[in-house]
Amino acid sequence: MTDITSFSNPLVKRIRSLKHKKYRRRENCFWAEGIRAVLEAIELNWDIEMLVWAPDMLRSDRARQMLDQTALRQTTVSTAVYHHLTVSELPQGLGALIRPPQRHLADYAPGTDRFFVVLEASQDRGNVGAIVRTVDCAGGSGVILIGQAVDPYDPEALRASMGSIFSVPVFTSPTPSAFLTWAQTHDLWLVGTSARTDLNFRQATYRPPLALLFGNERAGLSTELQDAVNEFVHIPIQGRASSLNLGAAVAVMTYQVQLQHRLA
Repeated sequence: MTDITSFSNPLVKRIRSLKHKKYRRRENCFWAEGIRAVLEAIELNWDIEMLVWAPDMLRSDRARQMLDQTALRQTTVSTAVYHHLTVSELPQGLGALIRPPQRHLADYAPGTDRFFVVLEASQDRGNVGAIVRTVDCAGGSGVILIGQAVDPYDPEALRASMGSIFSVPVFTSPTPSAFLTWAQTHDLWLVGTSARTDLNFRQATYRPPLALLFGNERAGLSTELQDAVNEFVHIPIQGRASSLNLGAAVAVMTYQVQLQHRLA
């Protein structure tokens, strides 16, 4: 027997409201969907309020086994209701209401072998999610969002992270000054990218603990962060394009750091 079949059900209305940042903040909760993402959240012990699934849509034996075994609260919805809830183009019939962790950058002490990706005022939700995934793949320690950046729990950012949001710590810093105070306290080496430097990114030394700084997609790094950077590097461009997409630039830089640290 399916629990929820009506679009006007209060839970359905609540989940749909979480597409908007103001309601996520008010509820201290976000909606994540997809088998990979939900199973990652469970395995990594995130604070899950409720699992929501559609019996006629969910095909994964692994997911169904988890639902049979878990003590987490769960409810079922009709296929029509799940389609009403989903933001995915290919919904899998499983989602979860999750409470985000309370992380405070000032309280976090990085290890001496760590590297972070720092995004200042990044406004592209897909880029932010994809960057979290890239940092996960490259073995990075976390992502730091400065200023008026995208909410990492936005549905598009979540989808682009492919579940990596649950394994990569994401911190926020209200201002560049707050980030720089933390970075100086822990002696982070700050590296930025610039077309106006002669130092090729392959020739730089990425001393840990390290932060790779990337500015807003249009405006670049603020003057305050530019002035604090220890070393600027450039990524050579061979074709007619003037620059790489932000996500591609992050991938190039993080894998260079990974390579250098592995060979050190």
